[in-house]
Amino acid sequence: MPEWVVLLRKAIRDSKYIISDHALQRMGQRGITIEDIERCVIEGEVVGKQDHGGDVKWVLRERDEEGEIFFAVVALSRPSPVIVTVMRNRDDFSD
Repeated sequence: MPEWVVLLRKAIRDSKYIISDHALQRMGQRGITIEDIERCVIEGEVVGKQDHGGDVKWVLRERDEEGEIFFAVVALSRPSPVIVTVMRNRDDFSD
C-alpha cells in the first residue's frame, strides 16, 4: 500500500482532516454523511487521480449506509488532507 494512503487513512482516523464548504454542500445535496466519508477514505478503493493545478487529488469509491456507490475527492494538502467534493457518479468528476 502506498505511503500516502497509510498517512491519509491515519489522518481520517485521528480526525485531522478538513471538509471543504463545497464538499459539505454537496454532501447535503447528495445524502452523504461524515461517517460515509470517513468509511470511504479508510476502507474505500482508490479509483482515480486528479493532477491539474495545486495539490494532487485522489478519487476514492465506497458505498454509503444504504449501499449506494459514491465517490470522494481528497486533496493531499499539508498540514491536513481536504475532502474537496463528493459525487454519486463518475460523470460528476468535473464538479
